[in-house]
Amino acid sequence: MDEAIERAAEILVNQHYVVCLTGAGMSVESGIRPFRGPGGIWTEHGQPPLDDYRRFVRDPVAYWKNLLEPSGIYRELYQALEQAQPHRGHDALAALERCGVVRYIITQNIDDLHRKSGSVHVSEIHGNYSLCRCISCGTRFKRMDVDVSLLPPRCPVCSGLVKSDVVIFGEPIPEDSGRECVEQVECADCMLLVGTSACVYPAAGFPKQVVESGGMLIEIGPHPTEITDLCQLVLRGTAAKTLPLLADAVHARIANGKQK
Repeated sequence: MDEAIERAAEILVNQHYVVCLTGAGMSVESGIRPFRGPGGIWTEHGQPPLDDYRRFVRDPVAYWKNLLEPSGIYRELYQALEQAQPHRGHDALAALERCGVVRYIITQNIDDLHRKSGSVHVSEIHGNYSLCRCISCGTRFKRMDVDVSLLPPRCPVCSGLVKSDVVIFGEPIPEDSGRECVEQVECADCMLLVGTSACVYPAAGFPKQVVESGGMLIEIGPHPTEITDLCQLVLRGTAAKTLPLLADAVHARIANGKQK
């Protein structure tokens, strides 16, 4: 593992524009269960209806009542999200951003943990549970600041319908997040994949775009994924254990002037 860590650090320091893509595996060590696979919330309770967004548009009042008084899997999920704290892997990514090695983070997670750990340049492609968003103008608000005395809440900017920022089944990826992700992937000559199964689109297409453009992929995770065979380097381990080692190796190379 030491040799692989050093090789990964060398790649990261020498590439021009490194983008990190994180998935549910990044959050597991913060106490948040994944949705799919062994131990997943949907594996145990069943997947939500694929027409969730259409249901919201048809009856936003019912949607908001469920959101304000969650039950079943939603109560479990939101309790876990409220209690979760960033782990050492989140902190390591924030440190890699501060030193200029990781330029941007695209996350499929809704838990707000990257921002809590200090990462600044982040696109939450599936939304953020602590925010709400107007589906008309795209303005976001802190969830606690949304007036729910009259349902459904309306946007103070344009009077459009407001929903949780979390993207639900059938809902388009928010235009601003989607656009930013596309722009970042086009810039990337290296992508660091952490805790993602690389099977949910559009995020699953990002690593393939990097490879097609001649870029490199580094995967961090305990198990093989659908994208493993495309990666130039694979670090088998969890995010909380592996990312701090990688960050230390990167900082050591920078301190010793080994960028090239």
